[in-house]
Amino acid sequence: MEALDLNDPTFWVSEKSRVLTNPRDREALHEAELISPWLKQQLDLKAHVLFRTSGSTGPGKWVALAKEALLASARSVNNFLEVTSEDRWLQTLPLFHVGGIGIAARAYLADCRVIGNYGKWDPAGCYKQLNEEGVTHTSFVPTQLADLVKLHLPAPSSVRAVLIGGGVLHDELYQQAVTLGWPVRETYGMTETASQVATALAGERCLRVLPCWQVQTTDKGEIEIAGKPLLSAYVGINKEGQCFLEDPKKNGWLTSNDLGHVSGDHLTIQGRADRCVKILGELIDLIDVENAVGKSFRKADRPLAEYAVVAIDDARAGHQLILCIQKGDGIQGVLDLHHTSCHPLHRIRKVIKLAELPRTAIGKINYHELTKQIIGSKQLK
Repeated sequence: MEALDLNDPTFWVSEKSRVLTNPRDREALHEAELISPWLKQQLDLKAHVLFRTSGSTGPGKWVALAKEALLASARSVNNFLEVTSEDRWLQTLPLFHVGGIGIAARAYLADCRVIGNYGKWDPAGCYKQLNEEGVTHTSFVPTQLADLVKLHLPAPSSVRAVLIGGGVLHDELYQQAVTLGWPVRETYGMTETASQVATALAGERCLRVLPCWQVQTTDKGEIEIAGKPLLSAYVGINKEGQCFLEDPKKNGWLTSNDLGHVSGDHLTIQGRADRCVKILGELIDLIDVENAVGKSFRKADRPLAEYAVVAIDDARAGHQLILCIQKGDGIQGVLDLHHTSCHPLHRIRKVIKLAELPRTAIGKINYHELTKQIIGSKQLK
């Protein structure tokens, strides 16, 4: 794979298409080798960039985004955040992820500087760059924000906006970050939307739909999205190694796996359809359970650990909830507090300790892989 030069503006005006992937992901690299020569023959995919989705709750896909779509998204974000040529972005996400390219696109349009090149995540090194380079804007996934909060690092005075995306920002982490002065701006988006669909105003958690988008919900509460920054198509590879196109849009609208409510330009995220399970016939959102566990960490006066809640099949109840914790000790006190105040169906049936929670390339918990690990774990038996 050719390296992407952030300092080369001809990238954005070239009709050449690119397949961007994690250089450490062998499966993705193999798929990219199959897609690249095929892509050159696809006239409908000129001036496109292909990203492999993270697949945090299922197998990954390749998303084809026009460069015009990436720039349309960047223009809308810049306008919303009032980005100027005097601002400075810190590159905190990899370029094979839409969030990383989003930073490059916004800087290109605003004619402002991008600091650094994404490498191995180093919270102390990141904090040093934020301070020394006078960075005004950056993007984090929740894990990166959590690492800075754990170090009790106050926000540098130059930073005007820290965009948080790529995963759920739990209430406890949000409050801890705000207490340290971090100007957290929660966002909602996905690879298929070339980055953000909605972004919070400073000091708010309410998401505002960006002007480039139309958002509505289905009868089931699924969020549907339409707008110029939408993907052109998915690219797949069949068993014979042949590439094919699949357009998931219907009449210009993409139906997501996210559940929510829209009122004017306000968007409320109510969970993910693929993270909701039924226990004794009642629908349970695993994100709500994770938030409740996080509050119990605070009540127990324990540092917020790396944890996740997954559901596995249960013959009687439908599902049972498993708390997966990374290198955690003394969890019983946290569980006791959780069980005294939680909904009866939110009770944790078992705790499984792991040396490390499986994550995607940008640090999101890979729930698909985690669930597979738990099902095969000796601790579950």
